[in-house]
Amino acid sequence: NMVDWLIECVPDCSTDAQVLTACLSGKTMTAAERLCTADASLRIAIAHGSRNEVDCQKLAHAALSVLLSSLFLVVGPIGVAVNVMCEENGQDVTQKCRRATFRMLSALQNIKCDRHSFMNEAKMVLAKIAGLCKSDSFTNVGVGVAAMRRKVLQEIYDSCVRAINSMGGGVQI
Repeated sequence: NMVDWLIECVPDCSTDAQVLTACLSGKTMTAAERLCTADASLRIAIAHGSRNEVDCQKLAHAALSVLLSSLFLVVGPIGVAVNVMCEENGQDVTQKCRRATFRMLSALQNIKCDRHSFMNEAKMVLAKIAGLCKSDSFTNVGVGVAAMRRKVLQEIYDSCVRAINSMGGGVQI
């Protein structure tokens, strides 16, 4: 993937932190596009944030906010099949968002231990997501779609726990 290559091989991509932050804060993209942009942005902030700490901290905050607010895209609308949302070209929005979310959750395991502020904010967001995954209101759905929804929520919860543990924290719900 081109974004992966940029993040890995072009450390100067962190100089775009202000532009990416503005994109994540703006209303010009669809929710799915914002989540995919947040995925790349968070990975840039993690990989190259020490080069531009102030701007990358803002970028990480914006990306984490999008991650939290986009959780509904990953599990699908309540009461309907998880993969019901599709783009005009037929691409499954739920799968696209799920991939971006799990990449972000995986990337959060790589925050360097000297970035305390970033790590603390990430742990707070992860704990909030883990709490949502376990809350009754988020899992209380009809019988037909309940099993798939619970499975996805459990996978998200497990990923959050792994990320929090990698940062030296524990989940308290």
